[in-house]
This record gives sequence, structure tokens and C-alpha cells, in this order.
Amino acid sequence: MSLLRNSTLVAATLGHFSVDMYSGMLPLVILVLTDPLGLSYSQVGLVSMAFTVASSVSQPFFGWLGDRHSNRLIAVLGVAAIAVTMGIMRFADSFTLLMILAPIAGLGSGAFHPQGAALASQTPAQRRGSAMSIFMLGGNSGYAFGPLLGSAVFAVAGDQMPQTFALLGLGQAALVYWALAGQQRAQAAGKARPVSSVKRAAVAVIITLTLVIFFRSWVQTSVVTFVPQVYKALGYSTTFAGNVLFSILMPLAIGGLIGGTLSDRIGRRRVLIASTALIGPALWGLLNSSGWSTFVWGAFLGLASGASLPVTLVMAQGLIPRGPGMMSGFVLGFTFIAGAVGVSANGIAADYIGLMPTMLSNALLPLLAAGLALLLPDDRPAKLDIKSSTLEIGD
Repeated sequence: MSLLRNSTLVAATLGHFSVDMYSGMLPLVILVLTDPLGLSYSQVGLVSMAFTVASSVSQPFFGWLGDRHSNRLIAVLGVAAIAVTMGIMRFADSFTLLMILAPIAGLGSGAFHPQGAALASQTPAQRRGSAMSIFMLGGNSGYAFGPLLGSAVFAVAGDQMPQTFALLGLGQAALVYWALAGQQRAQAAGKARPVSSVKRAAVAVIITLTLVIFFRSWVQTSVVTFVPQVYKALGYSTTFAGNVLFSILMPLAIGGLIGGTLSDRIGRRRVLIASTALIGPALWGLLNSSGWSTFVWGAFLGLASGASLPVTLVMAQGLIPRGPGMMSGFVLGFTFIAGAVGVSANGIAADYIGLMPTMLSNALLPLLAAGLALLLPDDRPAKLDIKSSTLEIGD
């Protein structure tokens, strides 16, 4: 509960909820515009891709910028930018305008995420996993509620939606700015203190962690995209497929909270290895189940997938302690890119060998990721005091 009294963490979590809430509205905005603008499926995909690419590719840059300047201001501008742009997108009158506005909204998302993650990490090392899990829970919740809140705004605001979104977003940005009022003073004081010597992170460790994130993101994004298609192909209703997806996504948010908190107690590497190794069997069980057991396996898969999300983010921040924003941007941006690569590769494979065999083969990738995670340095909490002057993954 003491973390919830940390105004910086609360502000970062609120901002994450707000930004991902607008991201969750994007599919709904595109859906509403599909018939009026006569959008093809390819054009729908291009708009979504423009948003995702702009968000993911820009995050390392915005993270680097925030490490050197005011991450408070960049975070606030990110919240305001995506809110205002999403409101304007609803009344776009051409595909060209959509393709201009979508990456601008993506840049708002890209500007906020590394700053928010860096702000959330400004907690004691022994509580950093818990803090990051709260930050991730804010984003996951915002993304889940985005379509619901978007539908409500569409119904109530009508033609005033751009102004409504702008006011709502600026209000959220102002609240984040106010909550971070003391953060810059603390940050300035921290820079005045002497910094202990830090061992440069080995390139091999960075590459290994990157590969773990790549394989995990490949599978996670593919599951969200193709599992509903699997059940539809098996003859189940759209409602059933949607319920299966919900049984994965809701526990995924909870899994992040559990994994982050647990990593503070037993070490980030242990949680990463265990949770990643469990994704494969959980996916295999889901694809070979039926009836009520489908939802049990779905929940198991969601918990296992979500548990490692805050853990890898904190571990990456620990690799370069003076650049938490840049490393946060790298991890979050790379997660999106790896997911896009995985979805594309699985789509191509499914056209040749079938969707079910393709998804079953994905169960092997998390086991490979867990094997790679074994190569990461040990970071059990007992070592934090012994080597406080050297780099420890997750410290």
C-alpha cells in the first residue's frame, strides 16, 4: 500500500491508463469510419500499422530525450497529443487524412510510454518490480476499457467529440502534471548526489534479454490475434471465441501484478524463467481443450504471459541505470515490433500448413526463451546488499 502513496507512481499509472485507453479506442474509431470512407481491409490494416509503427519506433528516441531533459513534460504532452488526435480522427473525411493522423496519435503514445516507465521505476530497488506491475496494470486496464469508454463518448458527445476528447485528454494531462509536481525537484536533488561506480552491462546480456522478449512477444501477440480465429474455424460461435480471448487478457493483467511483486521477493530471473517456461504448456493445453477447461487453460496462459512483462522492463532498466527512459522505450517499442513480426510470420505459415499446426508450433518458442533466460545473471535479493556498487540485473 505504501507504493500507492507514491505520487510519481500514481501519476505514471494514471497516464498509462489514459494513453492506452485512447489506443484501445482506435479499432472502434476505424470501425465507425469503415463504411463512410469505404475503407478496404488493407486500408484498415495500414491505418493500424501506421499507429503501431510510429509508437514503437519512436519510443527509444523519446526515452533518450526524457533521460536528458524533462520526462515530466514529455509524458504530459504524450497524453494530450493522443487524446486530441484521436478525437479529430473520428471525423476524418478521407483515408489520406487518417494516414496522417494515425502516426501523430502513435507519436503521442510513443512519447509517454518510456517516460511513464522511467517515472514508475523511481522507487526503492527492492520494490521496483511491484511498482512496475502497478504501472503495467494501469495500461492494461486502460486498453481494456478503451472501447467501452469510446462507445459512451460517441453516444453522448456526438458532433462535439473532438472538443470532448480534447478537454478530457487535457484534463488527464493536467492531472498527471500536477501529480508530478515534486518529481523534478527530487530528480534534480538526485543528480547532485555522487553516483557510485557502475559496471557496464555486457553486450551478451543485452542480446540475451532481447531474444527472450522477442520470442515472448511473438507468441503473446499471435495468441491474441489468432486464438479467436482458431475457435471460429473449429465451429464455435464468435461469442465463445471472444470469451476465450477475455479469459486470457484479464488474467494477463493480473499476472503482471503477481509477477512483478513476486520478483521483488525471489528475484527477477527466477520469475522470468518460470513464467516464460509455463507459456508453452499453457498454450498447448488451451489448443487441445474443450468446454469449460478451455477457460481454465486460457486463464493459466494469461497469468503466465503477463507475469514476465514488468520483470523484463525492470531488468532492462537495470542494464543502463542512467538511461531508464531509453531502455524502457527500447523494451516497449521492441515488444510491439516483435509482436508484429510474429503475427505476420504466423499468418504466412497458417496459409501453407494450417492455423492449428502453426499455433501449436508456437508453444515451442517460450521454452526456447526460458532456456535463454537461464543464461542471464542471477539477481536474487540477497545479493543486492553485497554488490550494491556494481550492476545487478533488476537493481
